[in-house]
Amino acid sequence: MARSVSQQLASARAGVSEVCQILLSPSPAALDRCAPLLKTAAAAVSACLPQLRRSKGTQDEMDEAQRLRLAVRHAKRLLEGAAEFHQNWNRRLGALSGGYTRRGEPAAVELGSRMQMEG
Repeated sequence: MARSVSQQLASARAGVSEVCQILLSPSPAALDRCAPLLKTAAAAVSACLPQLRRSKGTQDEMDEAQRLRLAVRHAKRLLEGAAEFHQNWNRRLGALSGGYTRRGEPAAVELGSRMQMEG
């Protein structure tokens, strides 16, 4: 049996809410766990959009969409906070290890890249 639009939106919201819980203790491993959850949530929303557009949305669907919107906004704030924290530490690391540029900015830090391999 096909899931209703409200159920699909609720499923997406549950995934985004789980991401928010994970991001309360951000780390590289936590961010790696968030990516598939967000991808699944996005797929759930994409799957129900055509039906939602055709029906213009019931009150139940609109309420669930609003709850999803709030969860996404919360996840966005948490991700922005994590990015800002990371950026500030890179600036501090640059100042400590490389000093400052002629313009007074902390020196750039070469962090390398992350690679994931399965085999």
